[in-house]
Amino acid sequence: MRAFSRLLCTAAAAAVLAAWPASAREQKVVWKIGTLVPRGIGYARQIEEILKPGVQEATDGLLSLKVYYGGVLGDDEDYLRMIREGRLDGTGASAQGALMACPEMGALALPFLFSGYDEVDYVKSRLFPVFDEMLRERELKFLLWVDQGFDQFYSVNRPVTSVEDMRRGRFLTWMGPMEQAFFRRLSADFVHVEVPDFNDALRRGRADAYLGPPIWAVATQLYSVVKYINMTDVRYSPAMCTSSLSAWEALPGWCQENIEKRLTTWQDAFCRASRRDNAKALEAMRQYGLTMARSTAEEKRRMKEMLAPLGQELAGDLYPPEVLEQIRGLLAEYRDKKASR
Repeated sequence: MRAFSRLLCTAAAAAVLAAWPASAREQKVVWKIGTLVPRGIGYARQIEEILKPGVQEATDGLLSLKVYYGGVLGDDEDYLRMIREGRLDGTGASAQGALMACPEMGALALPFLFSGYDEVDYVKSRLFPVFDEMLRERELKFLLWVDQGFDQFYSVNRPVTSVEDMRRGRFLTWMGPMEQAFFRRLSADFVHVEVPDFNDALRRGRADAYLGPPIWAVATQLYSVVKYINMTDVRYSPAMCTSSLSAWEALPGWCQENIEKRLTTWQDAFCRASRRDNAKALEAMRQYGLTMARSTAEEKRRMKEMLAPLGQELAGDLYPPEVLEQIRGLLAEYRDKKASR
């Protein structure tokens, strides 16, 4: 009788345990994430309002994110190294970090490659799995392909709307070999700085111009230093959220499945919000008193012609030629579809 009672209690306990949510039976996990984004600005809001609650909901509270904002742990290169060392679980990377993590994505940042976000989204929807596989080979898990945005010229002493204007100034460059090749092609002077030194370098006059997105100028308060913005969209720059593959694979299968189902929804919401933030940043700087300029159609055509060889020159060095061919093929496909509507 006593044995039967013990068996009954054990069965009852097993039934109760089985009825509990999976997260109640598994140890909670906290991922440590590093990012250069200042707290409360742009991407940081998207992380707080979209990604963090989304992850909590998808994993029934089992996984949460602890985010270190504002570069307090270093820069993108430091974050990727810390992920490899197991000291961080992931990063919200800028364009520089995205290209360090997945150099093949450098082909996306070629000047004047994309004409708008509709083209970006078409390519993104088809190449996400391709870049996800490339990141897996580097022990990383691609979570979100987000946008640094379309970058413009920001300058202190004069508007930069022509090749001659570029040659009269000196540019800060931070995005690596792709950006440096861009300035060399136009015979423009530049100085490389690490991201944490960027603001100070501009304020101290080491250079008087740079190429970047609107939200960066607002988030770092560089709008109080620069005087001019060339509204011409010079290039698209990707950004990303990624985790270490080991952290991802340590999650229970049901967590991985639930997150995978929601990634596209989070990514779309993240990008819509960040694009609105960039547009609002431009308008805020206009109201602040910055002068808005734009390259003429002729000058834009001249820049395009001078920069056109970059794609092939950098292929095989910064990214495989076939990646660029895929991107160009998808753009041609999309443009043909759009023209036939």
